[in-house]
Amino acid sequence: MKNLVTILGAASIAVGLSACPVSAAPQVLAVMASLGSQQMSCGSSICTTSLSSYCLQRERDVPTTGQAYLPAAKDQFALVVIDKNGTETSLPASDHMTFRSSRGYSAVNVVISKKALAKLGGVSAKIIVSDGAALIPEPKEGDPNPISEQEIAYATGSLRDHGNEIVDALPDAEAAGVINRMTATIIPKAPANAETLEQLWHDVIQGLGPSHPANSEGIRKAREIYDWCQGRTSYHSMGGIKSCLEYKHDSTIMRLNTDYWESQPGY
Repeated sequence: MKNLVTILGAASIAVGLSACPVSAAPQVLAVMASLGSQQMSCGSSICTTSLSSYCLQRERDVPTTGQAYLPAAKDQFALVVIDKNGTETSLPASDHMTFRSSRGYSAVNVVISKKALAKLGGVSAKIIVSDGAALIPEPKEGDPNPISEQEIAYATGSLRDHGNEIVDALPDAEAAGVINRMTATIIPKAPANAETLEQLWHDVIQGLGPSHPANSEGIRKAREIYDWCQGRTSYHSMGGIKSCLEYKHDSTIMRLNTDYWESQPGY
């Protein structure tokens, strides 16, 4: 946090020095706990996954796609590096990964390059998000309304704690987290049939671990969403299912976020 505040302070001093107009910093985001370690999908050059998030500051702008973020505290996000023998090593994610908004305030993509992972001795990776995690927009030179140290402290402290009670603890939030893990796992061009659809569900639920029983209210709600998308989407591949799940995830987050805003304490 101290290093982040120093960076933000430097950005504040630089206001007005940029030759090009810069928009004001967007919202600080709450990131929901990852329901245990979350496997990242690896392609030819990167490993990535998606995290469920919501807005802590209604008065600031919604982040645009690709907005860079920084963890509010190093210990809130852990990168789990898995070597060729299956040995797992946990490292601070902020030292090796990038965080960028992907669908407004409702989801964040986290990425590590395969090259960086290989340097750490890894062939695959997971991420663990702790309770109460938050992301701060990366500062930009010339920001007309940078986030102050006091604003960071309030958003990641009192407002984030309030979110734990109003959002994170609810079954709908758990359901959104499960659905978002599914969307991050789906390969859009993969064939969609009864077998592959059920295998996807099984793999995601198995990945949650024993602390999230399959008969919990949140997982039951996630299954309802999954079944709804299967029944209302014409598909020949998993792409249609993925789009439907993202829509249902984001609409759930929006509803939860609206409830949070309406109960949010004032500044």
